[in-house]
Amino acid sequence: MSDEMKLESADGLLLQQMASLRDIIDNNSDWIWEVDAQGRYVFSSNKCIEFLGVPPEKVLGKTPFDFMPPDEARRVGEQFAAIVERRAPFGGLLNRNIRPDGTEVILETSGVPLFDDDGNFRGYRGIDRNLTSLDQAPGQRLFQLETIYSNAPVGLCFIDLQMRYVTVNDAMATIIGLQPYEAIGRKVGVFLPGLSPLLNNALELAQRNETTPDREFSVPGKNQVFFVRIKAAYDGQNHLNGLSVAMTDITSLKRMERALRESQEHYRNMVELNPQIPWTADPRGMLNDVSSRFQRITGMTRQDILADKWIQSMHVEDRRAAVQTWEQCLKTGAPLDIEVRFCHVDRGWNWMRIRAAASYATDGSIQRWYGTAEDVHERKLLELKLVKANRRLEIQARTDSLTKLPNRREFKKVLSHEYMRAKRNRTPLTVVMIDIDYFKHFNDHYGHLSGDACLRLVARTLRKSLKRSTDVVTRFGGEEFAAILPDTDLKGAWIVAQHIMESIESLGIKHSFSEFNRVTISQGIATYMPDQDPGIEDQSDIVSAADEALYLSKNNGRNQINAMPVSVRFNQL
Repeated sequence: MSDEMKLESADGLLLQQMASLRDIIDNNSDWIWEVDAQGRYVFSSNKCIEFLGVPPEKVLGKTPFDFMPPDEARRVGEQFAAIVERRAPFGGLLNRNIRPDGTEVILETSGVPLFDDDGNFRGYRGIDRNLTSLDQAPGQRLFQLETIYSNAPVGLCFIDLQMRYVTVNDAMATIIGLQPYEAIGRKVGVFLPGLSPLLNNALELAQRNETTPDREFSVPGKNQVFFVRIKAAYDGQNHLNGLSVAMTDITSLKRMERALRESQEHYRNMVELNPQIPWTADPRGMLNDVSSRFQRITGMTRQDILADKWIQSMHVEDRRAAVQTWEQCLKTGAPLDIEVRFCHVDRGWNWMRIRAAASYATDGSIQRWYGTAEDVHERKLLELKLVKANRRLEIQARTDSLTKLPNRREFKKVLSHEYMRAKRNRTPLTVVMIDIDYFKHFNDHYGHLSGDACLRLVARTLRKSLKRSTDVVTRFGGEEFAAILPDTDLKGAWIVAQHIMESIESLGIKHSFSEFNRVTISQGIATYMPDQDPGIEDQSDIVSAADEALYLSKNNGRNQINAMPVSVRFNQL
C-alpha cells in the first residue's frame, strides 16, 4: 500500500511538473514549435495565437510556408530546403507571414535538427521571435538592410566563434563559389583555407581588446587579391560572439600598381586619359603626387598642390568638414570619400568627389594613400535640383494651390497629432469649421476670378486672425475652411471665432446676393475635453461635431457662431 501511495505521489508530481513546463512554454515571449521531416507542425505553443492569429490546432499539420505570401514562401522555402538537406542548425531566418485579418507579421526563426535513437532525422525544434511591434518598424527596416547587404558589391559575411558562416551576401557567395544559403553553417576553411589564419589571429586580438589591421588576401587558383577588413562583434553583455568580414576585390588595383612600377611613363599616359584624377599622399596626408589635370582645373602650381595650399582652393563652406574627415581617416585608416567644391579657373566653383584608401606595409602600418579626384559637377547640380524639386512637391502635396493654406490632407495629419497630444496631456482641443455665406451666389454673379480672389483674401485674413504659432487654419474644401486650436477650451475658442468673424466683416467685400450685402462667414465650434469625453476614440468625432455646429449656424440664418458638444459619431473625417 505504501508503494502504491508513493507511485501516485510521483505521478502527481510528474503531472505537476509537466503542467508547469507547459505553462512556461505558453507564457514564453517567443513561439516554440516542432516540425516533422516533411516540415509539418507537430507541436505548437499557444504563442502562435498572438503571432499568426490562429490557435495551435489550426497550425498542426500545416507547414510554415502555408502562412506566408507565395513569393515569400518560395524564397524562405529554398533556404529552408538547403538547411534541411545538411541537417544543420540555423538562426536569424527572417520571414513575412499573413494573419487571417490580413495584417503582416515579421518573424525571426531559429531551429535545431532532431534525430531519433537510431540517428534518423525526424524534424526540427525551434522558436520564432516577433519583430513586428518594435519601434520604427524594424521588421521592414531589417528587410531593407538585408537587401542592401545582399546586393552590396563588397563581399560581406559574419563568422561565429567556431569559424562557421552565419550570414553571407551575394558577393561573398560568388567568392566562395556557392549560393548564399548553401554557405550558412559551413566552415570557412573548407572554401578559403588561407583566410583561417587571419580569422584566428583576429579572434586572439579581440580577446585582448585589440583591433585587427586590414589585410590583403589572395584566393588560391583564382588570381584574385582582396582587401580584407575584419571586425570583432560583441553581444549585449560585451561578450565576443563572432567576426564581421568585408572583402573588396582589389585585383585591378594591384595590377595597376605592378603596371606603375614597370613603367612610370606608361602610368603618366594612362592617368592622363582616365576621367578620374589620381593622387597619392604619405601617411601624414601630405600629397606627393597628383595628375597635371588637377593643376589645370584649379590653376595652382604643382608646388602649391604638393604642399597644403590645395586646401585653400576649397569652398569655405566645405573646407572645415573636409579637413576634419581627412584627419580622422589619417588616424584610423578608414577610406576617404567626400564631395567638395574646388575653385575652377573656368567655371568658378566645381564639385569634385575625393576618394582615397590606405596601403599598408607588412607590419600593418600605413605606408601610402592612393586616391582619386572625380569631376561630379553636373551630377551634383542635378542632385541639388532634384532635392529642390522634391521639396517643392512635398510642399505642394500639403498646400492648397489657390489660397496657399494647408490643404485637407495636412488638416488630417495635424489634427491626428494634436488629438493624440491632447489625449496624452489631458488638455483641450478645439476645431472650428468655417464656411463663406452664399458663396455660390457670389461666384455665379461676380465670376470665378472674383470668387478666387475672395477665397484668397478670406484665407489671408483667417491666417492673420490666429495669433498663436500652434493654431492652424486650413482650406477644407471649396468655400469651407477649418481651424485647429490646441490647448483651447470652448470659451477661448468662442473669443477666437468672434475675432475671425469681425475680421472677415471688416474686409467689407461687397456681396449683393447676400442678405448682409457683404461677404460674411458662418462658424461651428467643437471642443474636445479628454477628462470630460473619455469615450471619444476618434478625432473624426470632433470634426463631425464642429460640422454639425456649422450647419446649425447656416440653418439659423448664417453670419453666426454655434457650438456643439463632442460625442461618438459614425461620420468619418
